[in-house]
Amino acid sequence: MKSPIRTLALMTLAVVFVSATAFAQFTPKKIWILTIAVSAPNAVVWVDNVQVPPGNQVRVAGGPHNVKVHADGYADFIGPVVVTGNQTFNVNLQPLQPSFPLTIRVNVPGAAVSVDGTDVTGTVPSVFAGSHIVQVTANGYRDYSTVLNVNGPMAIDVALQPMGFLLSINSNVNNATVSVNNSVQGPAPYSQYFAPGSYTVRVSAPGFVDYLANVTLNKPITLNIQLQPVAQPVAQPSTLTVVIPPALLDPDVRQGDERAQVKIFVDNRLINRGKDNDRIVVQPGPHRVRVASGAFSVQLGELMVQPGMSYIIEVGMDLKVRAMKAGQQ
Repeated sequence: MKSPIRTLALMTLAVVFVSATAFAQFTPKKIWILTIAVSAPNAVVWVDNVQVPPGNQVRVAGGPHNVKVHADGYADFIGPVVVTGNQTFNVNLQPLQPSFPLTIRVNVPGAAVSVDGTDVTGTVPSVFAGSHIVQVTANGYRDYSTVLNVNGPMAIDVALQPMGFLLSINSNVNNATVSVNNSVQGPAPYSQYFAPGSYTVRVSAPGFVDYLANVTLNKPITLNIQLQPVAQPVAQPSTLTVVIPPALLDPDVRQGDERAQVKIFVDNRLINRGKDNDRIVVQPGPHRVRVASGAFSVQLGELMVQPGMSYIIEVGMDLKVRAMKAGQQ
């Protein structure tokens, strides 16, 4: 049988143990001052989803807490902090990339426009600096796609091409004028899409004969055209004919005798070695002409020969010269 004194001692010890345990469970945590230092100006700070007042200081219990920081022009920060005493938590916000307006003007109303796969039809999108893919589509027109390198505000014009076939025209004369169905299109080389059908193509250039052709577009067509120069008229040669009346010839000299030969000299050069006095070709320009036969020699002096003219020299008691166009008598 236990003694009353021993029983009372055990009861007292149990009460002391329970009281110590309860005190340990309900003792409040110590409160510390947490300062959030942010690299960006005008930042807004939340700790455990509660906005921190200006100065970015808050009193919190020791242990883990969640911090969120926002500043215009910077990427938001969200992350944990473990408080073990009065401390400063540094947050280095990263600046966002600069963005610029990208204006896309399309020649077809209602065309669908996308930038990097996002539809921006009817708006002026704002894009970050760097490369971006622009795509434009419209019913009845060929799709358009290009890559733009944006480093500032930018505007582009998109000319959608109707569905059809490509007509390409090359010419041996640079910048020759290309016309389709009597409408001037532009200089060669030239390329354009046309709806299927028949077209009249003309290529022209100064000094060249026009190229004219009918083409049927039922597939892509390339014309490689060789323009031909306009033919220049061939000038008639200048000629010289010498006429000596029989009365001036020696009747005692038989035909075929060298003394009966009429010799024509131009600039002291014999030009009728074949003993032909009719239509002897001479070059245009000034010439000195001399006619000799048997006992006589006549110096004509300087004769100005014009291109395409025939000159007839009639030897008589006085010298006569007549000029007429080549081919006339």
